[in-house]
Amino acid sequence: MIEPQWMGPRVRTVYFWCLMSPTVGKPPKFYFLETYGCQMNEYDSSLVSGLLEERGYRPTQDLSLADLILVNTCSVREKAETTALEKLRSIAHHKRRRPGVRLGVLGCMAENKRETILERIPEVDLLLGPDHYDRLGEVLDRPRSLAMPISALGPDRNQTYEGLFPSASANVSAFVAIQRGCDFKCAYCIVPTTRGPERSRPSEDILREVHHLVGKGVVEITLLGQTVNAWRADLSFADLLRRLGQVDGLKRIRFTSPHPRYFTESVCQAMAEVPTVCPHVHMPVQSGSTAVLRAMRRQYTRDQYLTIVSRIRRHLPTAAITTDIIAGFPGETELDHRDTLSMMDAVRFDASFMFAYSPRPGTPAADLPETIDAAQKQARLQEIIDLQMRHTFQRLDEQMGSNTEILLEGPNRREPKEWFGKTPQFHKVVVRPEHPCVAGQILPVRIAARRGQVLWGQA
Repeated sequence: MIEPQWMGPRVRTVYFWCLMSPTVGKPPKFYFLETYGCQMNEYDSSLVSGLLEERGYRPTQDLSLADLILVNTCSVREKAETTALEKLRSIAHHKRRRPGVRLGVLGCMAENKRETILERIPEVDLLLGPDHYDRLGEVLDRPRSLAMPISALGPDRNQTYEGLFPSASANVSAFVAIQRGCDFKCAYCIVPTTRGPERSRPSEDILREVHHLVGKGVVEITLLGQTVNAWRADLSFADLLRRLGQVDGLKRIRFTSPHPRYFTESVCQAMAEVPTVCPHVHMPVQSGSTAVLRAMRRQYTRDQYLTIVSRIRRHLPTAAITTDIIAGFPGETELDHRDTLSMMDAVRFDASFMFAYSPRPGTPAADLPETIDAAQKQARLQEIIDLQMRHTFQRLDEQMGSNTEILLEGPNRREPKEWFGKTPQFHKVVVRPEHPCVAGQILPVRIAARRGQVLWGQA
């Protein structure tokens, strides 16, 4: 599954400037859209923004101006659900003040927590699951006099949003969803329930979107999928990477999150062959214990994971490998925990997203008895975090004196003469360019220092 790129729930207000409604004599309508969770949710929010743009809506950060308030939600972590519910409660009073305002809930919580949402926030007017954003216009056109909220829920086995592109971004980087849903049944994961079975988008539709983005100034894309390297439409995933490598103007290609089972020799070969594919692999391990991996239904063992790591490093010697780790899964013993720590020592991940296990209702693991208390779980998580920070600093320190290239993303807000960018391995670098720069430019640098988790380079 795609994991959030944050520690704890990250909230990002997503708003996109668009043209005023072409309807003469009518004032423009405004919408407020807030997104919680993973990269797929961010992508979906930009898709919704594009649909709203076509209907003449304009974005706003001011809730008091909004005619339509939407919250795109995540169910992967309990804390993300709690935060989203708190946000919904806090903005419900805007609807009470202005009865004409519509309040909608999108995403996984709309699918998974419908009753809870309506019980706690009765002001909600509409709920749309992840496979029904293309029905937003139809929902908004329905009469408002109905007593019950309008909803479009349930997985759609055919939905890939083929032919629909997200709102154009002003950034140099963009997400491109190539796959939806998941056929794996990992014991801790709610994604198969909220997003349905795995579906792959046709390669030509993906290429059309990428060309569209490049035409808007995007130079880096990240392919998205719950198990992105399991994508299989009319090409193999390896051949899709090769096709994307031929797109003029596209400087970098990334993808997340792959499943270890599908990290084949051919995928590694394609990554090594295509210069624009970055040597950065985010490959969730979740645990270093084969017994726990079996209980999680991850479909690989500790030794198989280590074999895949060796395969990646044989083809991509400079690759950075990042991961996800869950501490305190039901049944995890102290020995299992030590296996996770030894796995971390064996791989030396560049970075990790680390979480204490929290049961998600509706998942197979939700019925498993907890075998350690919250304090023990947090203690194990802290050991994992401490070890990862040592490895992160070691991996960054190994870059000292090396030459690399960074994709410039923008100037430092506090110090405009400093610019920041990412290496192909996704390490953040700050630099003071000697000449004027623009976002999206590739700049050669020599790594000179490290401050915390940030590298400093000399142009």
